[in-house]
Amino acid sequence: MLKVCVTGATGFIGRRLCEKLLANGVTVYGVGRNQKVLDELGNSKRFHGIVLDFSEYEKLSKIIKDRDFDVFFHLANWGVNGDDKSNYEIQLQNVKIACDAVKIANVLGCRRFVFIGSVDEFEIDGRPDDRYIQPTHSRIYGVAKLAAEEMGKVIATKLGIEYVTALLALTYGEHNNTNILPNVIIRNSFNGKPVDLIEGNSTFDMIYVDEAVGGILAIAEEGLNLESYYVGHSNVRTFKEIVEEINSSLENPVELRFGVYKDKGNPIDFSKINREKLFLDTGYECNIELKEGISNTYNWIKEQYII
Repeated sequence: MLKVCVTGATGFIGRRLCEKLLANGVTVYGVGRNQKVLDELGNSKRFHGIVLDFSEYEKLSKIIKDRDFDVFFHLANWGVNGDDKSNYEIQLQNVKIACDAVKIANVLGCRRFVFIGSVDEFEIDGRPDDRYIQPTHSRIYGVAKLAAEEMGKVIATKLGIEYVTALLALTYGEHNNTNILPNVIIRNSFNGKPVDLIEGNSTFDMIYVDEAVGGILAIAEEGLNLESYYVGHSNVRTFKEIVEEINSSLENPVELRFGVYKDKGNPIDFSKINREKLFLDTGYECNIELKEGISNTYNWIKEQYII
């Protein structure tokens, strides 16, 4: 890759992706809403920052005068946390933006489109007439991601653009300010508050941000056209096992109250996910030790002291 476009460049994963691309000597056109982050990335002469709201994406192909891009990375997504994740109006807008992005990529002369999907897409499994599985708060988000991916592949095929998908497991790390699992445990360790949890016997997976970026880049370079790849660990463990290891990695471990909430089971059947496909097709695998990722995240949160 020599020249790429990245939407969502100022987000948690998008920022790290841009940093890695720039370090690899790639020219990056980064689209985001946070001017401060764009300015920080702009310390590299190869970075071209564009401040643009989701509602203005139709202007992108006119704003960017350059053409003949190698890859268009689409990470921009509105409503990835909290109540917004189950807001159908927000998630339907994400579907439209993702579809429009493929058309924009075509105008820019991109040869390949990389869509950043989610493990939540696996919650929608089976035929429409299968017995209905009780939904989680991520169901609408997952449906929207899946719809965007499927529609995007059709649009890309008609336009003659290659389209590949990275289906990310829960991703943690520096610059993630949300209340995802590792952040809650780390923050509670600062003030000695216990953490109330489910029983935790279901299969679970999570990856460090550098593993996510590594997977995305491998898929962009080596992934097969129209294929979707799970970016996670080949060997998955239970929620409880992962939480206990996170806690044991902290300077001041917290009290873990497993079973405060009922474990309703995991609607995502990890046994049905092809967790070897990424390695077989690209040679990449997620192999950063959990303790290393948690240590980096802990130090960053400690500096910010986000409670």
